[in-house]
Amino acid sequence: MYATHAFDSANSRSTLNFQSQYDCLFVSSKYCLASQGIADKFSIKIDDTAELVDSLRQKLAAYSDDTLAFGVLPFCKSEQAQFIIPKQVTRWDKGAFTACLNAELSVYKDPQNHLQSLRYLQSKQQFEHAVSHAKTLFNTEQLEKIVLSKQVDLCFKEAINKEQLLHDLLQQSQSGYHFSFPVSDESVLMGVSPELLLYKNDHQVLSNPLAGSIARHSCPNEELIRQQILLASNKDRFEHSVVIEDMEQVLTPFCNTLHTPLTPSLLSTATMWHLSTELTGTLHDANTHVLSIANQLHPTPALCGKPTTQAYPQIAALEGQSRGYFSGIIGWCDKYGNGEWVVVIRCAQIQKNTARLFAGAGIVAASEPHLEWQETEAKLNTMLNALGIQQSYYSLQKSYHYDN
Repeated sequence: MYATHAFDSANSRSTLNFQSQYDCLFVSSKYCLASQGIADKFSIKIDDTAELVDSLRQKLAAYSDDTLAFGVLPFCKSEQAQFIIPKQVTRWDKGAFTACLNAELSVYKDPQNHLQSLRYLQSKQQFEHAVSHAKTLFNTEQLEKIVLSKQVDLCFKEAINKEQLLHDLLQQSQSGYHFSFPVSDESVLMGVSPELLLYKNDHQVLSNPLAGSIARHSCPNEELIRQQILLASNKDRFEHSVVIEDMEQVLTPFCNTLHTPLTPSLLSTATMWHLSTELTGTLHDANTHVLSIANQLHPTPALCGKPTTQAYPQIAALEGQSRGYFSGIIGWCDKYGNGEWVVVIRCAQIQKNTARLFAGAGIVAASEPHLEWQETEAKLNTMLNALGIQQSYYSLQKSYHYDN
């Protein structure tokens, strides 16, 4: 997959010394791309795709042919993307990276995160009211779908060990796209996304949108039942279909050929089942930059709604705060426009002893407000489990006053 790039490959003598406050990580399939040091860090506007791509190409032109840029684009197009050009990028086997990180952490006392308090930026009542209000827009605003999210701030007794959290995410979620990106001097965006927005290499492109979800269960029989429920759900199949239709409309003008399976399959994470469709295509022009397509796909109906032009302006009013980087995209690209970008979900923004967690749900005409809240709670479990606080979170939640 990365054969065209002259990365430094890790060997048995390699040391990791990954520092999340300065370094970037992107994990895809069996491989990890880990950066060391910062050659340049900069912001670019994303409301004009051509300007975004031109600015990035100009920045990379000053560096050697094998240089990569790591980046994260926010949900809102009026905000700016952040990019880091590292001094060095090393390609690690995923298992070797995890083992090396584990060895480096073993010299420290295994830290336990002690959750002291939580605060919802949008209460359960407010979220469910927003879902109910959103459903009225399907008649008046010609909407087919809108995605609503929530944010919860967690405060801990001591500072969170971000490298330990990254290690636990890698251990807990064997599949998916793990990422870590220092978004400020004190804050790191970290998570594991199940959803590939776009991979581009030469003429080939691949996208794997997800829409329609159900929580997993520890009982194998119940797991099978839930898989069948998800595949048979008219609500979830409709939610998925509007996403695929929109993705095809964006990708088709770029492609000589584009293949879309007729029916979705199931994709599992450590905590959820999702309806999944892989779209594969061959580009007209191998020089097309990955972000020329990705920034047009973003935000997809899976993270925003359909039509996005109608759903997008409604979201800020219904949610009441900026999403920041949540439901944005994160990834890397090279000087030739190749790269890989995933959606920013199942994540947290970590700063000292606080973590802000995010979760969203797709709302359609058949949505039930209390079930959508439950879906967002289930999606938080990825980060709650990695932080080791699932039990304490739900204990605190029982005594939480949502009108805080």
